[in-house]
Amino acid sequence: MPTYVCQVPAGFLTVPQRSAIAEAISHSHSEATGAPPFFVQVVIEEMGTGVRFLGGELVANHIWIYGHIRAGRTKEQKTKLMLQIMRDVAKVTSLPEESIWVYLNNLYPTDMVEYGHVLPEPGAEQKWFDSLPESLKTYLVGLGTERNSFVL
Repeated sequence: MPTYVCQVPAGFLTVPQRSAIAEAISHSHSEATGAPPFFVQVVIEEMGTGVRFLGGELVANHIWIYGHIRAGRTKEQKTKLMLQIMRDVAKVTSLPEESIWVYLNNLYPTDMVEYGHVLPEPGAEQKWFDSLPESLKTYLVGLGTERNSFVL
């Protein structure tokens, strides 16, 4: 499950802005990778004042986004994803794009356990899904997963 942690200045975002950022990141990840948006986790962490410095100078209007995604995505997919997240978050917050920094960290599928199972290699999602217990398949289908086209 991809996880994006957004570090923002304390009190900088409204609840609707937080929701809009979470929705935009989920959509961008899904569009770039084919993964269902309901698998995308977005965590927004508010940082206290005076905790971020660039070149020794305090910065108050930057947002850092760290995405932990499954390794195996192409350079093109990752570039598209990072740029779209940057643009969407800049639009939601009215910050300039250069104030939105996005880092992607690739985790090997063998380094991730979700729903009690080690994740599959890219391209092996259907086989992984087919091997799950029926109760878990039913749960995932209830979240919007289609048995015929399951992708992470």
